[in-house]
Amino acid sequence: MIAYFIGLSAGLVPSLSTGPVFLTLVQNAIDHGFKKALYFIVGVALTDTSIILLTWLGLSQISDGSEPPAELSIGGGILLILFGLVFIFKKEKEQKPAASSSSHLQKFGLFTQAIMLNAINPIIWGFWAAISNYAIAEFNDTTSELLFFAGVLNMVWITDVLKAYYAQKLNKYLNEKFKRYLRIGIGMVLAVLGAKLLVEYYLM
Repeated sequence: MIAYFIGLSAGLVPSLSTGPVFLTLVQNAIDHGFKKALYFIVGVALTDTSIILLTWLGLSQISDGSEPPAELSIGGGILLILFGLVFIFKKEKEQKPAASSSSHLQKFGLFTQAIMLNAINPIIWGFWAAISNYAIAEFNDTTSELLFFAGVLNMVWITDVLKAYYAQKLNKYLNEKFKRYLRIGIGMVLAVLGAKLLVEYYLM
């Protein structure tokens, strides 16, 4: 169980980061509420688990410490810019009771958005590859490695749920004008991060 608690401590690193996933999660919780934001969190959790599995089993070239594939940097940059533009130019709609089919589609959209945003981000791959390499070097048996991964992921999941919950609580204190500026600000940050990925790739 010691490996699990070490994993919980290591999980504080991604939990306290303020990257694209964090910003998008907060914005989705403000826009759509806590319950729908949970679908975004599930998408992130599924992607994180899959990336850990791939790097841990050595099925990705990232796991050996080499540079991320060009497709990740290019695709991740473009995707971040697109998400940023969506936030910047998204127009407010009059709040109406959502039809069941529309609500399900929105939940699926949040789930797939999380997968796309997480899976094509080379920073995410690099971090989880480092975590996998640490586990392999630090622990001598598979059980300890799995307990370590469980601790890291559990910390990330718990803090993501708390972020979404308190972001939704914050929503009632924000007027529409402020929320609009907040959405534009987050969109600009995402777009800049995407452009940074592309620039760094072409300057390499």
